[in-house]
Amino acid sequence: MAERRPILEFENVTVSFAGAPALDNLSFLVREGDSRIILGAAGSGKSVLMKTALGLLKPDRGRVKVFGEDTSHLSETQWFAVRRKLGVLFQEGGLFDSLTIEENVAYPLENNRVNRPSSEEIFERTKEALEFVELGETLDKVPSELSGGMRRRVGIARAMVTNPTLTLYDSPTAGLDPITSYTIVALIAKERCVHNTTTMIATHRYQDGHFLANYTYNDKTHRIEPVNRDGGDAGTRFWVLRSGHFAFEGTQSELEETRDPYVRNFMKPRMKTYGKQE
Repeated sequence: MAERRPILEFENVTVSFAGAPALDNLSFLVREGDSRIILGAAGSGKSVLMKTALGLLKPDRGRVKVFGEDTSHLSETQWFAVRRKLGVLFQEGGLFDSLTIEENVAYPLENNRVNRPSSEEIFERTKEALEFVELGETLDKVPSELSGGMRRRVGIARAMVTNPTLTLYDSPTAGLDPITSYTIVALIAKERCVHNTTTMIATHRYQDGHFLANYTYNDKTHRIEPVNRDGGDAGTRFWVLRSGHFAFEGTQSELEETRDPYVRNFMKPRMKTYGKQE
C-alpha cells in the first residue's frame, strides 16, 4: 500500500505574543485521510494552531508545511493558491451578516483568485453544499433568520464548497445544545467520509472526538453507523494542548487510560445522544 501523502506538518513551531509562547516548539505530522481532535483549556493554543496552519499567523521559529510545501515565509498573495485547498469553520460560524446564505456559501468560490468557476458552477456547487447540510431551502435567507445550529451548518457548507483536501473546524459545537451538537458532528463525519477529507477539530468537548473515533457515515445506507473495529478507529487521534505544547498524543483508548490530571479534565462523561442513532 502506498504511503499516504503529508497534508500538514509543524516542525518545532513557536508562535509568541508579547514574548509569551502560545505554541512552544510544537511538532506533528498529519497525513491524508487522518482526523485529529485537539482538546485543551482556553488559552492552551488550539485556535493559534489553527490560524498558524492557515497562514493567518506566522511562526517566530520553526517551519509549517502544507501539502508538502514550506509555507512559513509565503506572502499573502502566495497563500491564495494554498488556501483554495483548505476549508475552515471559524468559531460561531463566522458568517457575514449582510450577505444571504447563498452569498455566504459562495464567497470562497467568488473570491478564488487562482481559478474562479463560472457563475453557473458557483450556484450549483453552493446549492449542492447547502443540500449536503440539509439547508437547501435557505438560499435567500440571511444569517439572522436562522438558529445558531443552522448557522453552524451553513458554516460547514461554506467550508466544504471548494472541495478542500484539509478542513479545519474551530470549536464547531461551542454554545450548542447536545442534540444540535450531535447534528454538527454527524455532518463533519459525513463530510470526512464522503469526500475523504483530512479533518482537524479544535474543541473542548470530548464527546465530539468520541463520536468521530467511533462513528462513520455509510454512503450506501446514508446513515451514521458505528466503526467496524476490525478496520480500526477511522484514523482518529487525540491531542491535548497545555501552554502551547502537547500534554497528550494518541488514540482514544490511550487517552482514556492516562492518569495525567490535566488530560483527564477533558474526558467528561459522554452524552447519551452521541451513543445512539438519531
